[in-house]
Amino acid sequence: MSLGIYGGSGTPQLYTMMTTKRLNLIYIDGQSAALTTLGTLDSQMALLQNEVPDDPKENIVFNEGQRAIDLCALTKFLKIDGVVRMNAGFEVMLCNYVQAGVEQLYSSNVTVPGNRGREEDATLPHDPNRVPPYGFGNEYAPQNSWEWIRSGAWHYGASTTDAGSNMETRVQLNLCGFLTYYDPFLRSLSGSHHGGARAKDRYQNGWGLRRGHRLLGISHKDIATVKTWLEQITTAHPSSNQRCSEINWQALTETITNQHRTRAREILATMKKITTPTPENIKPMIRKIHELSHAILYTYLQYPTVANISAAEARNLTIMRCSSVYTGRIESHSLNDFEVLIKESISIVMSELCSWEWELFEWSELHTTNLFGSTPSNYVNDQGLVQDFDQLLNRTESVINWIGWSNWHDCERKCESNELCYIPMWPVIYAPGKHQGGIYADESYTDEEMYEFWRPKCLNRTLFDRGGGRGREPSHQLPDVPIDTSTFFFP
Repeated sequence: MSLGIYGGSGTPQLYTMMTTKRLNLIYIDGQSAALTTLGTLDSQMALLQNEVPDDPKENIVFNEGQRAIDLCALTKFLKIDGVVRMNAGFEVMLCNYVQAGVEQLYSSNVTVPGNRGREEDATLPHDPNRVPPYGFGNEYAPQNSWEWIRSGAWHYGASTTDAGSNMETRVQLNLCGFLTYYDPFLRSLSGSHHGGARAKDRYQNGWGLRRGHRLLGISHKDIATVKTWLEQITTAHPSSNQRCSEINWQALTETITNQHRTRAREILATMKKITTPTPENIKPMIRKIHELSHAILYTYLQYPTVANISAAEARNLTIMRCSSVYTGRIESHSLNDFEVLIKESISIVMSELCSWEWELFEWSELHTTNLFGSTPSNYVNDQGLVQDFDQLLNRTESVINWIGWSNWHDCERKCESNELCYIPMWPVIYAPGKHQGGIYADESYTDEEMYEFWRPKCLNRTLFDRGGGRGREPSHQLPDVPIDTSTFFFP
């Protein structure tokens, strides 16, 4: 990322550092290093300015120098080394290199000959990321920007296999010290987290909703509460008396995701193949839904005739066992205050998932095996079958949108050797499509275009190099580099 920003021009000096001890940092979630007015800086503005402006001025958004000073004042108060934030990948801001035990390995002058002359050439567009005639950068500038994206894609997470990515291991989260602005104790934000989402933002399985989450209207009292929580968290070292269950919450949530994600995704894909529901095309699909929903619930299911229980009891037992299997025996008194919120959140998600999966199973069981035997499988007329299908499809989409797991979707094909499985990251690009630019786009985007924009896709350098390589606000956009379509790969 350093080379992507500064390597294309000027006289850059690159410093390579190493740690000599474990660093104590706070991780500010979300794209908190992305300089936008869309909410990415809300949590920092709350902590540093004691308010979250609805429309922050550019001199606040882009003043990273002052933000660094303010963050360092905060970390000094908390007696920690610095902050981890997300941009395209992740970055660490350290406030005192000596105190943090970070040492310089070496310094390299990575200036490419001719940089200064091109930068001072008034005839070239003022873009250091592209080479003449589209900018003044050196011949490596476009590749530097592309490598920035490649590096970010390494750390999407293990689920995005086509990206060749890995879970981030250098930063290890202490989930005994996890706090969230979603905490119901913060009354001023109750029910308002989606307040910044426009109607057109509600797309791609929660992406729009998550991008619309804002902290607008947070009270000074709640900001003070969050600061108090931060003090508690940063003093909760292993040597302190702060209670911690040492449950691996990350492994637990990933296990839940793995158990439900692929089957849920297959169920939705199966249902959406039917664009115009009719009894004739619904009936063959029901068996697949039945098999998949049964596979999820099989571990917890007892048939009434076998267990000598009623159908209602079978339903309630199945949903209860499915919902509580991971957290039912975790006693709240064994957790600290921050862990209790994680446990309760897992319980809510599991209850919603298992109830929805039972609805699919019960409906499909009626029209396939009918082993509950309560009603003949042909009791529903054709019109009722279509209505039931429509309701269950809406329910399925609603559940998946509500959960909003970022790994519901991977790239739809295995990317070529010159491609990356790309999920839009900061700075966001839009390619391909009739509009070029970033997420600050004009309102002429259609729902289909926005779906395509946020969908993980295989991306190559040719597409990436359009529009200056990265998404820009309209006032900063430059003409696209002409595309050589002979380099495209169309599946």
